[in-house]
Amino acid sequence: MKKLILLSAMALTLSLQAQENKTWRWGVQWGVQSNGSKYSGGMPDANARFNVNPNGGGALGLVARYDHNQHWMATFGLGFSTYGFNFAMANNYSFLNNMQNRFYGVQTSFTAIEAPIMIHYKFNMNCKNTRWVVGAGFVPTLSSKQTISKFDVKNNDGITSSQSLNSTSTSNGGGNMMLRFAIGREKVFKRGGIFNASFILNAGLNQYAKATVNYTIDNQVYQHQFTNNGNFVGFRLSYFFRPCVKSQMKNIQSHVTNTAASTN
Repeated sequence: MKKLILLSAMALTLSLQAQENKTWRWGVQWGVQSNGSKYSGGMPDANARFNVNPNGGGALGLVARYDHNQHWMATFGLGFSTYGFNFAMANNYSFLNNMQNRFYGVQTSFTAIEAPIMIHYKFNMNCKNTRWVVGAGFVPTLSSKQTISKFDVKNNDGITSSQSLNSTSTSNGGGNMMLRFAIGREKVFKRGGIFNASFILNAGLNQYAKATVNYTIDNQVYQHQFTNNGNFVGFRLSYFFRPCVKSQMKNIQSHVTNTAASTN
């Protein structure tokens, strides 16, 4: 009985090791992110009611993973990600209506094709087959040139007012380059699949989009300009399917069989 338990544990250990030595996996990835923008021109003084918020975005794509050994791996992705601007104005509000319509604003999002290429270091797994993973790499992106204008003039009663807010946002189009850093936790399943949850930091190397925002409060006209380099903090969930390691599994089975024969 002890021999059987020992051989089973040996087979499982060798199986997990085989699935991490020069093997490829395909996976799917989904995520959300908070994309920021920065002031770049126009009036430096803003009204207290004007707000520049992080733009909420999402990402979806396919990812390939190459495990070189138990500690090093590379990932190659292809998918879609969104970036943009979010401007808002504060309204007077009532505590009797759950603070509804406290803000009104305009949000503009652009979609880019991204192909992240990253190198990761995998720490040792614990007894539950989970481990920490850290990585870094670069992200080429491709987008079309597009201009979007948006307008909002509603107050907290839903009535058109003179306190207007409008923006014109333009994506530069073409290719851009970004840096990406990740720290995550992943679970390696017995059948070979891997589930990974990671926090990521994205840093753009050049301008992705620009926006001009205008608003009027108490007959005073304001204008500001903002740029977006693709900087964001985000979260990604990935699932990698089990690799094809038939030849390695045959070697494992042969090794276990030989070990069993030698112990009898």
